[in-house]
Amino acid sequence: MSLLVIGAFMWRLIDLQLMPDPELAAGIGTRIVDRPISAPRGEIVDRHGRPMALSLPAPTVIAEPRLISLPLVPAVVAKLTPVLSTDPGVLTGRLDGDGYFAYLERQVDHDVGQAIDDLRIAGVTTIEEPRREHPNGECSGISVVGRVDVDHVGISGLEEQFDSHLTGVDGHELSEASADGRNTIPGGRQVVDAALPGDDLLLTLDRNIQFQAEKLIAEAVETTGGDLGMIVISVPATGEIIAMANAKRNDSTGEVRCTTTNLSAVWSYEPGSVMKPFTVSSLLDGDPALTNETIEVPYSITRDDGAAGKVFRDPWLHEPVEMSLTEIVSKSSNVGAVLVAEQSGSDALHQTLVDFGFGARTALGFKGEASGILNSLDLHSLGLSSVAIGQGIAVTPLQLLTAYNTFGNQGFKPDPIVVLDGTSSGEEVLSSSVADSVLAMMRAVVADGTGGAGAIPGYEVAGKTGTAWQPCSIGFGYECEGGGRHYTATFAGIVSNDSGPALSAVVVVDNPKKDLGAYSGGAVSAPVFSEIAAYALRQLRIAPIGDPGMPQDRVRAEPATAPIVPLPTQASS
Repeated sequence: MSLLVIGAFMWRLIDLQLMPDPELAAGIGTRIVDRPISAPRGEIVDRHGRPMALSLPAPTVIAEPRLISLPLVPAVVAKLTPVLSTDPGVLTGRLDGDGYFAYLERQVDHDVGQAIDDLRIAGVTTIEEPRREHPNGECSGISVVGRVDVDHVGISGLEEQFDSHLTGVDGHELSEASADGRNTIPGGRQVVDAALPGDDLLLTLDRNIQFQAEKLIAEAVETTGGDLGMIVISVPATGEIIAMANAKRNDSTGEVRCTTTNLSAVWSYEPGSVMKPFTVSSLLDGDPALTNETIEVPYSITRDDGAAGKVFRDPWLHEPVEMSLTEIVSKSSNVGAVLVAEQSGSDALHQTLVDFGFGARTALGFKGEASGILNSLDLHSLGLSSVAIGQGIAVTPLQLLTAYNTFGNQGFKPDPIVVLDGTSSGEEVLSSSVADSVLAMMRAVVADGTGGAGAIPGYEVAGKTGTAWQPCSIGFGYECEGGGRHYTATFAGIVSNDSGPALSAVVVVDNPKKDLGAYSGGAVSAPVFSEIAAYALRQLRIAPIGDPGMPQDRVRAEPATAPIVPLPTQASS
């Protein structure tokens, strides 16, 4: 008899091992949870290694719907609704079923996660997931750095462009949990595959300068009643972008704040008189000996547009006068610029603008970057005259800054870069003598011309103002129906000390309101340039002229551990 009992027992033991009872197996298997281990996403850091975007653990609220019987779902939803922001109907749908896993709300604040844990609802618990954080605030470089979605996938900016570089490889673990799924049994966790973190991304941006630039451009748009504002700051010798700040007024609320769109790269406009240095460059590139040439400049000239004469006027009333190229630039003479362009010729001016990078995207490779508009100057009789003063051509602030860097880099145009990866490139556009001559002309703009408000004590500033009419949104041309002419104010400048050009910047404010006072490039954008450039010089420890005692750190970061003047009829100044 005992042999029969022992035999039966042994058979049952073998049966359970080889062919386990489904109900018993289900009961045991439900306590083993296979959970993903999210790989840390690489940090995005500024030129000094300070984080601009990093991932920190945040609670995610999850549920095991099979542990919540259908009649209890309304009561559970009622408890969750005051704590979570998810719609009650959505919560009900996620809890209605017999699944093993459901997200209720992801990456919540820590106080929300604690409140959920305190409710102690069977089948509802929290896990940790990485959440992207921006230490300097949500506006700090967001239009450049970009964003990720809830699954930590880059969806804009550098987060998207370098997603594969920043993304790690997720792992997973098995853990033995209590029947309600809330608590992991001690010693019951096993990491099957460890998570591999993503690589960090080292930028040329300076986090503090970026923050200050965003603050100043938002204030400028607010006080002038403008629609948009942009500041781009760089190093002329390398093309490194130190800051790219963008601000926009909300059409509905009127509030001015940062925008997730990198307007500096994707928005183009007719720039006006900031293009006059390129007009002069075209002439000098053909014959540098013309640097000291004078031209007789009347107050106005008429050019045929095929139907009726179009009048170009200077910003101030004057008799015909001999003007040097420096005076044409510093006083922002429209008539003088047209005469210079005609002397240079349409082919030469067009080629000069192409060489400077207008009409084509820069090497930055930013998603959605605009190429601007540069048509043949022979398309119609006014093409040459209009482009000479910065009308009939569209540029981005980024293109404009890249082109201006050529003057501060002895004729070599460096490609703009925002990621420090040890590479830089560019091309020679002008001879060093022509570049230096035009740079000297732009110093006169600040010293005794239209750009006086762009001066910075202790430094030498070369710059150019622009106050451009924008084409009407309805109809053709600039004489808009019902008035309301649209201006854009620009200042582009290069700051030098004893070591030469050290910093460059472009400031643009679109649609500043004339009835609020200041609306010109010299009155709106030049003062902002002066303030942000002075701040950047201090932050980067770039010594003023004649101050050898101040340490001059290299502007380029060492590798971090991470791999109001009335306008004339035609726009000017």
